[in-house]
Amino acid sequence: MQPLNWYLQRLATMSKREISWRVGTSIRDRADRLMVGRRRRRPVSAALLAGADVDRCGFRVTDVAVGAWAAAAADDLRVQWLYQLTASAEKIAAGKLSFFDLVDHDLGAPIDWNRDHKHGRPTPMTFASGIDYRDFAVTGDCKFVWEPSRHHHLVVLARAYRAGGDLRYARAVVEQLTSWLDQCPYGLGMQWRSGLELAIRLINWVWALDLIAPAAVVDESLRLRLLKAVDLHLWEIARKYSRGSSANNHLVGEAAGVFIAAGYFGSLARSERLMTEARRILREQILRQSFPDGGGREQAMGYQRFTLQFFLAAG
Repeated sequence: MQPLNWYLQRLATMSKREISWRVGTSIRDRADRLMVGRRRRRPVSAALLAGADVDRCGFRVTDVAVGAWAAAAADDLRVQWLYQLTASAEKIAAGKLSFFDLVDHDLGAPIDWNRDHKHGRPTPMTFASGIDYRDFAVTGDCKFVWEPSRHHHLVVLARAYRAGGDLRYARAVVEQLTSWLDQCPYGLGMQWRSGLELAIRLINWVWALDLIAPAAVVDESLRLRLLKAVDLHLWEIARKYSRGSSANNHLVGEAAGVFIAAGYFGSLARSERLMTEARRILREQILRQSFPDGGGREQAMGYQRFTLQFFLAAG
């Protein structure tokens, strides 16, 4: 819980419309608590897919051929880049990740996704919207819980496969994705708590899955699980877009995640509609959240760089 003064100051920035929306959000969350199990058990069906071609994707993320860097001449810089890339990928494949002040930290085998690994604290596997992520006593440090599940590191593994051709790295992507899906069921736990976290994860899923596509290591069962998970991510973000005083860098990240994933996973029935909506939000926010000189209205260099990355990825 934040101090009472924090809530009072936040309330003072809100319009009557935003306050009304937040009350409605609270009512929605109560209804979601009753429905979460049913949504999680919903099978992949014709209602989920727009067509029979579940492999259809809207774009490719690279034109680098599999193993291209390994085949380069000995004095080619790409050989050195590959050496550095595979050194990182080896650690990641072993479940050793580096984030914030943790370096090559062992997250377990399989990785324990629902834990603050810095403080050694498990996080609750209860209804996501009911978790107070600001309360250290409840969740530990939320940033250390969320960061591994953003799945930036899966892109490193996937790049190592695509550049060097070693199937082990593509298989490691599949193993870690599978363990995440096993441990993080829809609507439960910290990994479903923040729309921004869902959006960043989607972007990295798109890059990782497309990079390993030539390896053909994603079987039909996992493909359908991933499509269902992506669809739930898209739906969760799009119906809970940040608004009012929260419509800052979070909204940009949320819309970028939806735009990119909906554009890539074109076989999902709601993709076209959500992509159109996300594009509209991005076009509005790149102007609304920027001063005429290009500086961000949050006036923080960290967030300036953060939102720039989302706009570049969406572009």
